[in-house]
Amino acid sequence: MTLSRRGLIRHVLVALGIGPTFVQGPLRRARDSRAGVGAEAAAATTSLSSRELNDLVAFAELLVRGRPLPGDDREAFALEIEARAARDPEYLSLYRTTVTLLERLAGRGFSSLDVPARTALMSRHHLDSPHVRPGDALGPFADDVRLVRTRALRDLIADYYGSPAGWAVVGYDTFPGKCGDLERYTRPER
Repeated sequence: MTLSRRGLIRHVLVALGIGPTFVQGPLRRARDSRAGVGAEAAAATTSLSSRELNDLVAFAELLVRGRPLPGDDREAFALEIEARAARDPEYLSLYRTTVTLLERLAGRGFSSLDVPARTALMSRHHLDSPHVRPGDALGPFADDVRLVRTRALRDLIADYYGSPAGWAVVGYDTFPGKCGDLERYTRPER
């Protein structure tokens, strides 16, 4: 396999978690501001708003834990969701579709519902199950429900287990990339 200099740089950036949208973001915002589009409008189209992020986390925390997450875990989870959406416009679109569907079904912001009402809404519309069989009655927003159940559920769960909160659940004390206990690595395991 032949790798060009540009390809090597692209692979290194992707390995570091810096996608093309991250690099192009400042250039696009500068071009948009010169074209008369405000920087705020340009940023709103390339990242999730705090309201959207709050609704996504309120939905996803019930998926992964069945209850609201503690403050630090919730913040780490929100950062992971935000980072994925910033890296890939496809995820930004998927997450916005999820928030829009939740608002339509709830009649207001999903996070403004109390936990039992959120859980009931998710159960009623089977938003807690990724399984969609041909012929399933998915309701008036069938395409969005199908997309959320088959894609967003999987990706939000992956976001959780990619965050420090998810790593702690499976027994890791230190998130990858942060220095842990050096004695563990210099002495034999007991």
